[in-house]
Amino acid sequence: MSRPLYRQIYERMREDILAGRLSHGDRLPSIRQMTRDSGVSRTTVETAYEQLCADGLVNCVPQSGYYVNQLPRRRERVHTAEPQPQKPRYDFSGKYLDPTSFDFDIWRRLSRAVMQDSASFLGYGDCQGEYELRRQIARYLSAGRGVYASAENVVIGAGIQTLLSILCEMFDKSGRRIAFEDPGFQKGLRIFRDHNYEIVSVPGGASGIDIRALYESGANMLYISPSHSFPSGATLPLDKRLKLLEWAQSTGDGILFEDDYDGELRYTGKPLATLSSLDANGQVIYLGTFSKLLPPSIRISYAVLPDVLVPEYLRIAQRYNQTSSTMEQLTMARFIEEGRLEKQVRRLRRIYGRKNEAITRALDRQFGALATVRPNDTGLHLNVSLRISERADSLCARAEEHGLRIIPLSSYRTEGAESETADLYLSCAGIAEKDIEPAIRLLRELCS
Repeated sequence: MSRPLYRQIYERMREDILAGRLSHGDRLPSIRQMTRDSGVSRTTVETAYEQLCADGLVNCVPQSGYYVNQLPRRRERVHTAEPQPQKPRYDFSGKYLDPTSFDFDIWRRLSRAVMQDSASFLGYGDCQGEYELRRQIARYLSAGRGVYASAENVVIGAGIQTLLSILCEMFDKSGRRIAFEDPGFQKGLRIFRDHNYEIVSVPGGASGIDIRALYESGANMLYISPSHSFPSGATLPLDKRLKLLEWAQSTGDGILFEDDYDGELRYTGKPLATLSSLDANGQVIYLGTFSKLLPPSIRISYAVLPDVLVPEYLRIAQRYNQTSSTMEQLTMARFIEEGRLEKQVRRLRRIYGRKNEAITRALDRQFGALATVRPNDTGLHLNVSLRISERADSLCARAEEHGLRIIPLSSYRTEGAESETADLYLSCAGIAEKDIEPAIRLLRELCS
């Protein structure tokens, strides 16, 4: 639809004033002259001039005419190209997914099928998550992770941090102290800190969380990844898992947040029993995500609440809109229903298992006795300690300048002194298998 005639005149005059073609004190053509020159009615011209007056661009002097006002001097904007962050040639950060590890054609086909039902996309969606996806997640977890729950226990969100922000509101913060392993999941820690929880750090490491220190901390909540502790890589044996449940009982109303972010990706034997599967008292909140199995941009994570906590969640749930895309949720539901997720897990076990072995072999060839690699049979990352004189953070900064991205393990530490060795976090998720050897060779050259 064309713009009204008065608007066209107004915009033309406004542009002349702002561009400086009409300057302070200049008189606009009279209404009679503009009416004659433009071939429009007097009312049209008057409306355009009144709009210029309302904007403060001109001033009407009775019996004289319309004059351009003095405008504030505007600083000239220098248009410079924004520097784009350069993607490293070799990336061990784990922020990306290897494009060969996911079949986008299947996802597109399922998305198109979901889009056939437009009624599903006319609202904000269920605040707890689409029922069909919750039902499929419950089925998937009972078969693969021993987490037995119904759709009513499952809560969907766009990422673990989003879910934690909601779950934090379920508890009386004044009586809660939550423990995190150190080193540990710093982004999760910040969520609880932002919600004014008291935070305590408990030593973790290669042997897992220090149970005695946990008892001494005075905490009555714990955030932990027992199947593959992040970032230490420790896997808690069954006896330690049972001790964690005993600790939760000993506090009376203790809560364990079990983050099973990559528990399916176990390369030897079957995935270990989850805390949730061992919990008989409703004290474990199970957290899972698809970001390690699918492209991370597909923002779907979930929590499984014990029956005793569902009523409290439902009490606060209506405060929040659903944050995960309805289309992606329904596409994910079909992905699981067709058995695609189980196939994807099996595929990733093969791919990531090979990559982790390739990283280990490359480190051995390039560094020999100077490198100690922590054995890893689960997940996407390895921890390596280099016996060199340079600090890990300094080495990683120099490596970034040479196109090699590696994360210092200290970036996940809450407190404590710097290690005597350069401790590094290496994820195989985003690097191609063919690039592993030259990447580790470059790291060795930087350490020379």
